[in-house]
Formats: sequence, C-alpha cells, structure tokens
Amino acid sequence: MKLIKNLALSATVAGAVFALSSCNSENSAYEPLYELTFEEVDFNDEGYWADCYDPATGDYVSGTFAFSHSAWADVWDGVSYPAWNGFCPSKVNDNENHAGEWTDYQWGCMPANPYNGFYLVGNSEATVSDDPLDNDKCSLRMTNYGAFNPKYLYVTNSSYTYYCAKNGSDFNPAFTVDDNLMLHVVGVRYGAVTGHLKFPLISSMMFLTQWAFITLDPLGTVDEVLFYVDSTQKNSYGLTIPAYFCITNFGFNLPSEEESL
Repeated sequence: MKLIKNLALSATVAGAVFALSSCNSENSAYEPLYELTFEEVDFNDEGYWADCYDPATGDYVSGTFAFSHSAWADVWDGVSYPAWNGFCPSKVNDNENHAGEWTDYQWGCMPANPYNGFYLVGNSEATVSDDPLDNDKCSLRMTNYGAFNPKYLYVTNSSYTYYCAKNGSDFNPAFTVDDNLMLHVVGVRYGAVTGHLKFPLISSMMFLTQWAFITLDPLGTVDEVLFYVDSTQKNSYGLTIPAYFCITNFGFNLPSEEESL
C-alpha cells in the first residue's frame, strides 16, 4: 500500500521544526518510510525567519523539501528597501490590523493561534500570468528533485491581505461582493501541468479566518508544486491587493514505481 507522510510544523522553545508524524499500526495509512532530521528555524524577536531579508540565504530547506525564497533590495531615490518573495517561516501570533505599518507586520496569519504554532507565509507576485507555469515565485519540491504525491495541506489568509481586502488600503478599495481572492495550487511534472486547483480565500464577502483543509489528490504525481494568488482587484501592473497567503501541515506520499516513470 502507499505510505502517507505528514510533514508537520511545530514550535519549540528553541525554534521550530519540520517533522514527519506517523502511527505504527499496520492498518494505519500513516507509516514512516524514513525519518526527517528536525531542523530549527532561527526566528527573530518579531517571530519570523531571521534570514527572510538575506539575499544570500536562498530557499528555505527542511529535510528533503525545499521551499522557494528570494530576497533583494529595491532602491528608490537613493534609499534601499529590502524585499522578498517565496515562503517565509513564521510563528507570529498577531492578527491585529496594522494599517499604515504593514511593512513591519507582514508575517501574520488570521487565526489567533497558529496551527501547531508554526506556518509558512507565502508571497507570490503582483504580476499574474495566464500561464500557471510562469507563476513560480512560491514553489515546493524535494531537494533531490524527485517525484512525490501531494495529499493535503491547510491554508488561511495572511492578516496583511485580509485587512487590506476588508478595509481597503492606499492601493486598493475595500472588497465588495463582486471581488475575490483565489489561491492557486498547481502540480508540475517534467515541466507540464498535472493539475490546477483553485481555493477561495475571499469570495462574496466571505473571508477565511481559520485554517482550512484542502485535498491535493487531483494534482497526481509531481516533482514540483506552485502556489500563487490571483484576485479581481488588479490593474495593468498586476494585483493591487498584497499577494500573500499562509500554509501549514503539508501531507504527501511517495509514488509507486509505475507513477515515478
């Protein structure tokens, strides 16, 4: 039978770890094929990854998985502004509205208590291509580029995006019943799309504020998963709403020999 692994995100006093959780029962669908080494995350005093703005850091790697991450600095009128996209580990427990100060508070999720105390903030990109393969700023893959079967994960709204949508901002009006914010999850195998899922984070004035379970079975066997958000609120330059979302507890299993071909 296929063996499913649960890549759980949990917090510790020293930091946070990715771990495979499993049951030992022979009848259980959750049995370990191998163990992942626990890896601590260096969090800063604000509760997010201390290396988020370090251009030399590259992807966030935990065990056998790599979560894309890039950092750089934009310079305007001689002033340098740090920037990033991809995924950033966070244990921020602040879901308050920080209007006008979001640059300093962009690493929160809407649930007051993070699921298992640790999650990833995704920041895709304002520009959204009609070709899903071009929307690759937030990606998940195995470090050996091997195949895997995504099974499920939990998603929720970033507090940054939630409040900008709820109340409006300097760049976008408040959402109306006609607006939406969709999380796209795209399976990729050998450079081709294996499946494309769309999950509403905001729709018809319904705002997701809890962790929601979504199944990833339709993606099939992949060697990469892409994540990005799209919205009705955009202009010729791209989204006017922040392209942020949050995920945790990614479940997967390894494909059979036939599926790996």
